[in-house]
Amino acid sequence: MKRNTVLLFLSIILVAPSGWAQNATSAGSHTPGPHIVSIDYDALYQMPKPPEYKPFSFYGAFLFSVAKQQTPLAMDIARPTPDNVSQTMDVVFKNIDGIKLGLDVYQPSKDDTPNPLILITHGGAWKSGDKALYRPYGIDFAALGYTVASINYRLSGQAPFPAAIEDIRDAIVYLRKNATKFNIDPKRLVIFGSSAGGHLSAFTGLAANTPGASYLSGVDARTIKAVISIYGPSDLASSVHRNQDDIRDFMGKSYADAPELYREASPINHVDKNDPPVLLIHGTLDAMVPVQNSDALSQTLKEAGVPVTYDRIEGWFHVMDFFSPISERTLWQCYNFLKTHVPSDEMLESIKTSRARA
Repeated sequence: MKRNTVLLFLSIILVAPSGWAQNATSAGSHTPGPHIVSIDYDALYQMPKPPEYKPFSFYGAFLFSVAKQQTPLAMDIARPTPDNVSQTMDVVFKNIDGIKLGLDVYQPSKDDTPNPLILITHGGAWKSGDKALYRPYGIDFAALGYTVASINYRLSGQAPFPAAIEDIRDAIVYLRKNATKFNIDPKRLVIFGSSAGGHLSAFTGLAANTPGASYLSGVDARTIKAVISIYGPSDLASSVHRNQDDIRDFMGKSYADAPELYREASPINHVDKNDPPVLLIHGTLDAMVPVQNSDALSQTLKEAGVPVTYDRIEGWFHVMDFFSPISERTLWQCYNFLKTHVPSDEMLESIKTSRARA
């Protein structure tokens, strides 16, 4: 998994700045690398079906398309904050062992009514990453009428499982106590994450009602209304994952020494009929987290009678949601999933207006 992590950083962290730089160059100049596209959100959310896309045949073709600017970035963490969104950055919600854990809050700037809360858990193989990388999602969801909190949690080099889950729990408790301050409806919570964050979001949403799950004590499972997991691992005990370095570091023990702990940390083992609706999005050519993770979780959810929406994206890779047209497709899926299961007041008003016009 370390090799794949290097590829991830090469494709996102190293090439992204050249795309940002291109936006600042003059019309006649050209900087190699991807460029960033703007999204027409109104048109996107009015589409009856998700945006179409073309699959890639292998990873090299994907990187080549990025370098040739045929696959532009659509997630710009440096984009200006729009007037209809306000943000409060670096709010410390927990201090443990000398580590200050913070969260960034995004919310509608002209709305002081309680909104559903979307809690974002970042990716990074549990060992890296930061809440700031999900700023585009924070802005996009806040513009739809949600209060959004993108959080940091203890990484694997700081504390093993279940530390990250305990931090998510404490962030939820903190936000519930400060619901009035951030215009949050504490009874409507959505957990969102991608990659390692997708694992954490699915685990939190599915394990919250597991008897004896002390690491989530204080979280009312009934308030978790939906889970969104984008290319997240669902079974850490599987033969694909159990011996990976990143997962062993996250668990703090090897699979050979603690097989039951690996099973306990796997979202797929916490599925039951009382779980909230789940949205899964995964690319079939994901080399870091094979698509079989979401295949299996989707099937398990269906068998348990849990509402599940699964967008299995042919011929795309890890971190695909950073790139157009998968960025737009991901946002479309999130919008329609949220509108169905946890609509904001703004969405409900939009639905009412559309029906009146019809």
